[in-house]
This record gives sequence, structure tokens and C-alpha cells, in this order.
Amino acid sequence: MMRRKEHERDEAFAWDVLDKAPYAVLAMADKEGTPYCVPVSPARDGRSIYLHSARVGEKMTLLKSNPKVALTAVSYYKTVSAEYNMSYASAVLRGRACIVENEAERLLALRRISEKYSAADLDKFDAMVEKYAKAAHIIRIDVEEITGKEARNG
Repeated sequence: MMRRKEHERDEAFAWDVLDKAPYAVLAMADKEGTPYCVPVSPARDGRSIYLHSARVGEKMTLLKSNPKVALTAVSYYKTVSAEYNMSYASAVLRGRACIVENEAERLLALRRISEKYSAADLDKFDAMVEKYAKAAHIIRIDVEEITGKEARNG
């Protein structure tokens, strides 16, 4: 429930923020509730968010034991110093994460990530997939809830 209703934006706004954000922060917790956050490079296909990850590490350990996640992204921010305030556009989503095993879906995810972060070099996509794809896990977040928030001050 958003406290400042005048800043609340619709789902389409939230998806747009996520699409434009240069990175996002993935929040997870272990079985005891100890939090862990890590910056990630998300890309989406419909209502699914895709991330790439090393095959081992704290992120993978946590996701395997507790698939519930939150992801937050900011596509715009500006300090309004004279007003002691900020202008911003942000999105928060909640969902469940899983490791993608299907090869066709893995390739789709890698393509979406590449389109977002390496659009100028998509001619190298097949070579990069051949070289690096086997070393990475692909994580899909099935989004259950997404909210957007915006403040335009100053």
C-alpha cells in the first residue's frame, strides 16, 4: 500500500521504468530471513524478467533455497537541492525466481538481455552465445506484482 498516493503510477509506467533503467537491484533472503541485495542487468519478455548469473555464488545459493524476490529499478532521478527534495521515476516488483533449463528460453533470454545492453553489437550475438552461454545461468522472475512511483519536483 503506497502512502503517498499522488506519486503512485500504473503498471504500464512501472514496466517502462524497468525497461529504461540501466540496472536494477535484486533483493533476496535466506531461510532465516537474512537479506541480500545485488545489482543486476534485467531485461524482459512480456511479464517475465530475465537475468544472467554465474553458476555459483551467494545469489544462486539463496535463489535455490528461497525463490521469493523483489527487484527495484530507477530510470530517472534528479536532486532538487533548493527544495531538499528529489525528482524520480521508480518501479518495484515482487515475484518468484527460477533457473531456466529450456535451451530455447535460455536463448530468448540472452537475446533480450543483449538487445537491451548491447544493441549496437547484435551482429556478434551468435558468437558471444557460443563463447559464453554455457558458463551462465539464466534466471527468470515470474512477476506477481509491479508498482510504479514518480515525483517531479522543482
